[in-house]
Amino acid sequence: MGQKTARVVAGQVVRDITVDGLTRLPSEAELLKRYPVSRPTLREALRILEMYGVISLKTGPGGGAIVNAVASYQFANSSSLYFHLLQLTLRDLMATRMRLEPFMARLAAERVARGDLDEEGSLALQDGDVHVGIARLSGDPILLLVAQALRDIFSDKSSMERVRKDVSANVTPPHELIEKAVRRGDAEDAERLMHEHLTDYVAKLEQHYPNLLDEVIDWT
Repeated sequence: MGQKTARVVAGQVVRDITVDGLTRLPSEAELLKRYPVSRPTLREALRILEMYGVISLKTGPGGGAIVNAVASYQFANSSSLYFHLLQLTLRDLMATRMRLEPFMARLAAERVARGDLDEEGSLALQDGDVHVGIARLSGDPILLLVAQALRDIFSDKSSMERVRKDVSANVTPPHELIEKAVRRGDAEDAERLMHEHLTDYVAKLEQHYPNLLDEVIDWT
C-alpha cells in the first residue's frame, strides 16, 4: 500500500511540474504540506522520480530536488533495462532502426513536399546528426523520442569505442544524398536511401566487428 501511495504522489508531483513549469521542487517541509503523506512515503515518491530521471536529488547547500529537462537518454536508459531482460541484441536494435528511420525519412520528405516546414525547420539538417535531424523533421515527437533513444542505446551500450570512425564515414549512400532527397521532398527516394544507408552500415559492422551485433544490450 505504501508503494502504491508513493507512486500516486509521484504522479501528482509530475503533474505539478508540468502545470507549474517547475525547475526545482519545493523543500521537503513544503512538499509534506502540499501532499498529506508521511515523510517516508514522500521520499519514496521522490526516489521513484529520480529513478526515472525526472529529478536529481542533490545534497548540501543549494541542493534539493532539481527537475531535469526531458531527454532521450533518460528514455534510453529505462528502455535498455527491459531490452536487457528480454535478452535483445544490438542486431535486434538495428533491425528496428532499419524499419523506423527510413519511414521517418519518408515523413520528413513528405512534409517538405507539402510545404509544412518553415525556413528554420527546413534548415534543421545542417547542424549535428543527420539521422536525428531527419527524425526531428518527421514531425512525430513520439517517433523522434524512440529514434533518439535507440541511437543513444547503440552508441552508449555497444562498445562503440571499438568501432573505427572510418566505418561510419564510408557507409553508402552517404548522408548527403539522403539529406538532398529530404530537401527536395522526394519521399520514396529518401526512404530508399536511408534503408540502403543503414543496411550498408550493418554490413560493414558485420565485416569489421563480427561479434558486436550479437551482444546482448547492456544495462549499467
